[in-house]
Amino acid sequence: MHGPVHRTFVVVDVENSSRLSNPEITAMRSNLYRILDEVTDRTGSVVANDDRGDGCLLVLELPVLEVLDKVVESVVAGVRAHNHTVDPLEWIRVRVAVHEGYVNRDDRGWSSDALTATFRLNETSVVKGTLKNASRAVGVVVVSDVVYQGVVRHNYRPTVTAAEYRSADIRTSEGEVRAWLRVPGYPAPPLPVNAAEPVRTTTKQAVRADEFGSIKANNMIIGDVRARTIIGGDNRGGSRE
Repeated sequence: MHGPVHRTFVVVDVENSSRLSNPEITAMRSNLYRILDEVTDRTGSVVANDDRGDGCLLVLELPVLEVLDKVVESVVAGVRAHNHTVDPLEWIRVRVAVHEGYVNRDDRGWSSDALTATFRLNETSVVKGTLKNASRAVGVVVVSDVVYQGVVRHNYRPTVTAAEYRSADIRTSEGEVRAWLRVPGYPAPPLPVNAAEPVRTTTKQAVRADEFGSIKANNMIIGDVRARTIIGGDNRGGSRE
């Protein structure tokens, strides 16, 4: 058993993957992992990943600011580039959740409550509803309140700015948690109408999301991924946002 280490977590899931046929799922996975491989092949800080069938969980040594600036923006750019080359019926739209915290690693993989929280962020109805409302978008990005307060709100970089985010208070089995959403290419995320009830906040409009199903608290990641250096950056051009 190793001691706890601090890592950044990224969960990428594909919208409406359960509606795909088996051949369509195979094609979607091939395209998604090609995009993710192109991102991770440029970084030396991806220490593990977990295949989730319709998505992937990455554990990274990069600080969360670098992850938001480089990894997340490169994933968004990769999905956008893919969608420009295929028929709209073959478009990929993704939900990307980002969190950071300590994890433990044993012989079977990685586990922690921070890791579990990242999955929960990505599965909320408000995140899914926001992407559904953003018909021109290639994805929605959701970050934890820890990430927002520690990094995003300070506007350190042009690709990581607080003005694009809106907050949502989400009920979980552990209580209410705050999350922050953005939709690349939109000045503000189109939050679901049924999640528009204002709640306690002094900085941004907050919304309430319905409670979602439970997720096991022992999510683990098996295996190591080694890569090189990432080139990130924003790519917001094009009409298929």
